[in-house]
Amino acid sequence: MLPNAGLLLPKQQTLIKYSNSEEDKDKIFIYVDYREQQSSVARELKEMGAEIIMRKLDVADYQLTDDICVERKTVADFLQSIVDGRLFEQAGMLASNFKSPLIIVEGDFQSIYSERNINKNAIVGALTSIMLSYRIPIFPTVDDRETAEILFNIAKREQIGKGKDIKLRMGRKGVSIPEKQQFIIESLPNVGPTLAKKLLREFKTIKTIANSNEKELENAEGIGKLKAKGIFEVFNSEFKEEE
Repeated sequence: MLPNAGLLLPKQQTLIKYSNSEEDKDKIFIYVDYREQQSSVARELKEMGAEIIMRKLDVADYQLTDDICVERKTVADFLQSIVDGRLFEQAGMLASNFKSPLIIVEGDFQSIYSERNINKNAIVGALTSIMLSYRIPIFPTVDDRETAEILFNIAKREQIGKGKDIKLRMGRKGVSIPEKQQFIIESLPNVGPTLAKKLLREFKTIKTIANSNEKELENAEGIGKLKAKGIFEVFNSEFKEEE
């Protein structure tokens, strides 16, 4: 079962059926969130011949069909969403409301482990959770042009010769407290989803984990001396901003 299964948006607004007229049968229609209207991607899509319809999208940045939506992030955006916890909230909304969501990460994907001072395990954990737990593919693109090409080709493949009535999902819900707690614990050194759940079951709260000494952590199931030391250091070391 998906971590955020059941977060279905309560209302749907059926928009125009664009396949009604003969002249529109070969047009490609893409719904774009209004926050993306000034992006180069939207401009590239227009140049490719897509009909851009600006809307306030509660889920994703682009909606291509009833089943397909796309969340677009730069490498920096993706990393920041791991840090502030938005990534799993967004993934839950995508997976709960669309059959085939996709996340595009735009930029130098090879720099994802070096651009920010983020524990590599946290990044790997986030990537694997999105792709395996939420079943959302992550598609790297080089720049806005390539992003637009991907969006256009997916929309073209799915729309031409098919009905184009697209229903927008309206409304918004957040992720649950247990999911947020698990995400925070997963960001600790050498802690994955299974171990995070074990820690939370045993210590009950994040506060209790943070206040535990090394011996208490070491005695927890699946931790051991090395992991206990790493976790203790994260919670008890003084923050020193790197130059």
